[in-house]
Amino acid sequence: MKPRTRAILFAALLIAALAAAFNQLGFMDRRFFGASASAARALAHYLAGDYAGAARFYRDDLRRLASRAPIEPAGAWALLARGEIEQAESQAKLESRVAPSDPEPVISLAEVALARRDGRTALAHAARALELRRDDYDALLIAAVAHAREGAYPAALDDLKHALRYERTERRMTVFLAVLETTGELEARAFDERPYCLLGHLHRYLQLYDPSQAGPAARYAQRAVEVGDRADDGHVTLAAVHARQGHTARAQAEFAQALAVNPRNTAALLGQARYHAERGEAAEEYRLTRAAFEADPDDAYVATAFQTVLIQKLGDYRQALAAAEGAVARSPRNAEAWWRLGRVQTRLGDHRAALSSYQQAMQLGPRTAELEDSVAQVLLTLGRDDEAKAAYGRAIALDPLRPQPHYGLGALHGKARRWDEALRESEMGWALGGRDVALVVGLCEQYWEVGRKTDASTCVADVLKRDPENARGRALRDRVRVAARSASAER
Repeated sequence: MKPRTRAILFAALLIAALAAAFNQLGFMDRRFFGASASAARALAHYLAGDYAGAARFYRDDLRRLASRAPIEPAGAWALLARGEIEQAESQAKLESRVAPSDPEPVISLAEVALARRDGRTALAHAARALELRRDDYDALLIAAVAHAREGAYPAALDDLKHALRYERTERRMTVFLAVLETTGELEARAFDERPYCLLGHLHRYLQLYDPSQAGPAARYAQRAVEVGDRADDGHVTLAAVHARQGHTARAQAEFAQALAVNPRNTAALLGQARYHAERGEAAEEYRLTRAAFEADPDDAYVATAFQTVLIQKLGDYRQALAAAEGAVARSPRNAEAWWRLGRVQTRLGDHRAALSSYQQAMQLGPRTAELEDSVAQVLLTLGRDDEAKAAYGRAIALDPLRPQPHYGLGALHGKARRWDEALRESEMGWALGGRDVALVVGLCEQYWEVGRKTDASTCVADVLKRDPENARGRALRDRVRVAARSASAER
């Protein structure tokens, strides 16, 4: 080959490589980009496929940014981000003593253990965090990293599977970097020694931030299928990759392949159920969700999905009650099972039984804002207003940004005809993002009671646009119309 021809070919290949890189960069999350030399080096290592090296340089950049942040006194995670491991541990222990039911300090302690390569301690703290907050995304990822470092690949895969079934992602950049680093460390092994299915799931996680990770995710998943390394879960990863790319038929074919390998794979069953739900095929959605529940009735995520179909899609409260009672009978010390039972009993109007179930859940598990809110709603219905007010207050203290207890306090004040206080609380619920029709219609009624008829009209129009058959909304709309006609006649 002539030198000139060789030079032209080299230039063409270089241009193609640069074009591919720029195409990839355009779709990557901004977490990969930074203004420092460390961030630039991290990106270079990432694009070269050196994920462990990239994680180390990104960690250097995070330390730089965290050190510049004016956070005094610094919380445990801020100290961790700065790389001050000993101080982070001391602060996390202090925070945990002050708020023993808060999982965040426990997650910080798990991260401290990861930083020290102490997998056993990291797993213990992650397990405690998951007791305090079921399926916490960061805690699941920490557990996956710790298990992977210990060589417990099946357990690491199960942790990742539990995390990836949620739409949310991690809250802590430090956890993301631990996953990125672990991916690189596993890929540094000889190809035949790599945990293919686990790596497929790790790249599937990275695909959330970089669409180009679909390629390695699919390649590892396909290899897992070929060698029988959790082949059903390999098919699920292939389905997830296809689904994110909009290839619905291919995704459904992979879910079917997963079920051919393992008919009890709940991820595949629920994946197919979601497809039929989007098509409005309630019977198939029910069949598949029930199959997932029967395959793993003690999985809270699966049980909640089944209960949602029974109540919201089919209105089958009796079957929902039977399923919830069965879960409590199998696991009488499972706090979340009691909570689910209470929710069904509330729907059935058995409020005293629901209160008993919620109280049982409180005795067995941590108090959460959601549980306090459920207790308050039942107490309000039972006419125990002072106790309801106290429970709503506890819910707000546990999660000040949760809108539901503010709407609840609004309803409580409205019941006592304290309309100004009612409106203040309900508007706070709206400001915090509460848009549930059952809550918003109460706000509309309060506008009417204080004479803000225009606001009431606008509010109820929004309610009926989203729920045309809402009885309270229709009744309020009729009152607004009568008032408008009367005002017009007087003019």
